[in-house]
Formats: sequence, C-alpha cells, structure tokens
Amino acid sequence: MKLLASLFFVVSSTILLSAAEFHLSPTGDDNAAGTKEAPLKTFDAVLAKLEQWGEGDVIDVVMHDGVYQIEKPIEIGPEHQPSGCSMNFRALIGARPCISGGRKITGWKVTDDGVWTTEIPEAKDGKWRFRELFVNSQPATRARHPNEGYLRIENALPDRRSGFTFTPGDVPVAAVGAELVFLHDWSMSRIDIASIDEPTNTLKTKYSIGSAAPHYAIDHFEKHPRYYFENHAALLDAPGEWHLDQQSGQLTYLPRAGETIENTSFFAPVAEQLLIVRGTESQPVCGVHFQGVEFQHAAWSLPPEGYASSQATMHEVRDGSARSKSRGIMPAAILFELAKECSISDGRIANIGCSGVWLGSRTKECRIERCVIENVSGNGINIGEDRNRRVDGKSWDEAAPEQIARGNRVANCVVRQCGRQFFGSIGVWVAFAAETEVTHNEITDLPYTGVSVGWLWNPTPTPVEKNLVVDNHIHHVMQKLSDGGGIYTLGRQPGTRLAGNRIHDVPLNAGRAESNGMFLDEGSDQITIEGNLIYNIDRSPLRFHKAQEMFVKNNVLVCRDSAIPPLRYNSTKPETVAQTDNVVLTADKFDLATYEKRVAGAGLQVTPPLLEPAE
Repeated sequence: MKLLASLFFVVSSTILLSAAEFHLSPTGDDNAAGTKEAPLKTFDAVLAKLEQWGEGDVIDVVMHDGVYQIEKPIEIGPEHQPSGCSMNFRALIGARPCISGGRKITGWKVTDDGVWTTEIPEAKDGKWRFRELFVNSQPATRARHPNEGYLRIENALPDRRSGFTFTPGDVPVAAVGAELVFLHDWSMSRIDIASIDEPTNTLKTKYSIGSAAPHYAIDHFEKHPRYYFENHAALLDAPGEWHLDQQSGQLTYLPRAGETIENTSFFAPVAEQLLIVRGTESQPVCGVHFQGVEFQHAAWSLPPEGYASSQATMHEVRDGSARSKSRGIMPAAILFELAKECSISDGRIANIGCSGVWLGSRTKECRIERCVIENVSGNGINIGEDRNRRVDGKSWDEAAPEQIARGNRVANCVVRQCGRQFFGSIGVWVAFAAETEVTHNEITDLPYTGVSVGWLWNPTPTPVEKNLVVDNHIHHVMQKLSDGGGIYTLGRQPGTRLAGNRIHDVPLNAGRAESNGMFLDEGSDQITIEGNLIYNIDRSPLRFHKAQEMFVKNNVLVCRDSAIPPLRYNSTKPETVAQTDNVVLTADKFDLATYEKRVAGAGLQVTPPLLEPAE
C-alpha cells in the first residue's frame, strides 16, 4: 500500500497547470525551442530563458531521462523569477533524470595479474584530486589497512598530538604518506603520515592529531584509541579497493568477482556543489521545487593541514593562516538560503563527498519529502545554521532572532549510510532552527547520531523553539563512535517534542562515553520526551548531561538488564527531570509485539519512489 500511495502521489502531483513549460534533455540543443520534441540541453539555457520570462505564476521545467553532467553548481536566484513565478523542475513521467557532478572514467587496461589501471592526466597535472570513486553507482573502498576493523595505539607521544607508538607488525612501514584515520570518542581526524620508524614502532603525522581543544588530545578519552590507514599503493590488496597516484596520474582498481570492464562503470566527483538556491534579504527565492530528480557525485577536499573535527562535520579550517584553528561546518551538495516554500521531493541524493542537502540560513517553510539520502560522506540533511554569522557586530541570533530558519520539514525520507568518510556526521542535523518538523523518516546505518537538535552547550535563551522530532524509525546508529544516540539535543528549546519515535539497536560504545537511545546533552531544557519506544540499547535508554527542566512521560524504556538504569544522570539533578507514566522493562521481560503497537505510526507513511539506485 505504501508503494501504491507513493506512485499515486508522483503521478498526480506531476500533472500541473502551468503558464509555461520548458523541456530539458541531456541530448537536447540549447538553440532549440525547449519543447518536448525539441528540448534544451543545459540548465544555463533554461535559466537564461527564465530571466526574460515576464508572464504567469508557474513555470514547469520538465526533465527527460538521462544524466545531466555538471562541473559547477546550478545556481538559482531572484533574477530567475522576474515575475515572482513558482518554478517546478520535475521528471518527465516515466523518466529518471540524474544531475551528476561526476566525470566518467574510461580507458581501463588489464595487467597480467588482473589489476585494472587507467591514466588520469588531470590528476598528474594537479588539476583533479578526488577522494571517492563510484563503481556501478556504489562507493568503492579506498585502499586501506587493515581491510576490516581497526588497530589500537600503544601510547601517545609525549605531546599527545604528533603521533604514537604501535604494536609491532601492525603498521606497514611502506605506508609513509598514507592518510591516518584516527577515531576520538565522538569525532575523528584524517591526517597524512610523515614517518614510520620500525625499530621504535613510532608513527608521526605531518600535522596535529585532533582539534585544538584539550579534550581532543590523542589519549584524552581512552588510552588506546582506534585508527587505520587509507590511500597508499602499499595498502592496495583486496578486491574492490582503488588508489590514485597523484604524481603519475595512474588510477588502479582491484576488480571484484564478476566485474568486467564491459559491465563496470566508474565515476569520480568534480563539482563541489550541485545546486544552490539563494535569495537576498530584500527578495528571497520563493517556490522553487525539484521533484523526481536524482542528485549524485559532489566533491569535498580536506583542509590543507588535514581534517580535525568535533561533531556534525564541524572542523578546523587548518589553512595555515591566523584563522587556522577556527571552525566551520562542511558544505552541502545542495544548498537553500534566503528561501521560502521551496522543496525537494520524490528524489535521491547519493554518492556525495560532503553533506547532502542544507535548508540553511533564513529558510522558511521549505520541505524535503519522500527522498532517499544515502552514501553521503558528511551529514545527510542540515536544517538552520550555527551562530557564526554576524549582524551589526553581534551573533545573528542576538541581533536579529527573527532570521532563524523556521517551519522547515523533513518527512517520509530514508536517511542511511551517511558519515561515510567523516564519522562524526549526523543523519539529520537541526542547529539553530525553530518549528522544524522531522517526521515519519527511517534513519539508519550511521556511524554516529541519528537526529541532532540544538547547537548551544548551555541553557541561555535563544530563538530555538518548538522543534518536533516525531514518529521516526531510528535504528542501527552509533555504529562507529560514542557519546551520542538515536536522538541528541543541546540547549534550551521551549516547546520541542521528541515523541512517538521507535529507536533501537544502539551498540556498546567503542570509546569511553556511553551511547544511548536519546542523549540530552549540555543545556538541554524545556524539552518533552513522550510516547517513544526505546529498546536493544546496550547502555541506558535515556541519558542527561548538564540538562535542565525536562519532561519524560508515557515512554517504554527497555534496559539490557537490571544493572542498567533507564535514565542516567551526568551532572544533572534528577529532580529536574519530571517522569510520568513510563514503562520500564528489562530485555528478558520485553515483548516487541506487545509494545510496538504504541509506535505503530513510526517510520515511513509513504515509500520514496527512488528507494533503489537506477540500473
């Protein structure tokens, strides 16, 4: 029934009454009339026509089947809406258009030992460096060691930043220059290796491991943290792995069983963003919609001195300048700013090297609905913004609180396999935002937190309020890092509700701090937790850290055993957390069939039509 309802919606909603209709096809001609029989070819041609359009209130851009390859983002602004018209970019019925920021890689040769190689002249010339390779629409594995799992350091060096000693035999000495992937409790670093000394079993990095704050030191959270290596020819030893030699430009791939050059396609990202919809203070963009469109392949390069992050892709600039230790958020492939009543629906956002889609600064009543967001290196979806933007010399939330992103909605989406390169990423990150609704989504297979709401580590009043995280199915999160949960909150949020969610399968924390069904972190205040079902959590279903007044009612909280408290309090007064009519069980007394009825509405109401990759 879900699939039938989805198909009915797609067909019915694409029959639109429009004042104008332009057709677009990868095989079109920009000198054509733009009709179904003579479509245009590029977005530049369509947008040029829209700049001159002065009639009507609805414009349809009908996208025919095929891949629209771009190397710079499509940019839509107020100049493309001279008459204030609504713009609908939609798939032709039966078509599956894809906007790709990638470049197809060809010219493969097979060596005598079965290895595939090709030359990338742009890489040799230093003009193209990519971190990801997609093989038959799936991410391939960058050459790594070990091939599965992690190693653990012996001891940090005395400065606790520049390297560590390792267990003899763990580290290939030839891997100097590889990328060290280092896991902190809730964050990670990616730093190039400077030297490996076998006699002393010592590894040193080119730049500091961890962000500058003291708690990101190598051994702050645990004495023997995890690490592994990527991106060196010496590590290329398993089917499905690849390596790009930047000096020679040679790309090498080890094929998997059944792969032939004839049945295998390769793409690597070129464009750093795919779509930017941005208005102005005086003229926000209004009513720009993309329906039934797939977005793939966007690139992001590490800072010059490596990636040192906190959570939610916040990372140090590390460009060698005076601002090197300042922090910013990773960009998204799709960005809406100063936008109102815009949407992406019935689409797929996949194989992205940065974050997926961002309803950002000063967005109002925008929607992401019935979409699949998967295989994304950063956050899946961002809503709102942090406090860095200034207005009249002050943080924008103090000087102009009315500018908060308000009324945005994420519904009936599947968010999975995000944080693929950057493990501190979030499925859905709601920062400074108000009246956001995250509802009826399935959020799964994530290295860290499922949904995060709030972005201030104390209870100072801000315009953040009335956010709803309701009726979601959140499971198999916290698969790599620690100190998070199915849902995570920060700061004072009057009227925020976390309700009707089904949260399960959060494993034992691999680092020091525990992971939970919900983690209500510093400053969390005025938040209601109601009617949730939380089970198969290795530690406490709910944890509060420096939280304030909270309301917990009518939840089913299942503890692994009687030694695990249903609510754990870290630097939080238990009396500030009001509890009413909760059911607390141990796993041996829990019957899923009995209690799942309480959250029967959790998860997808309508199945996204592009749930599976195109063939």
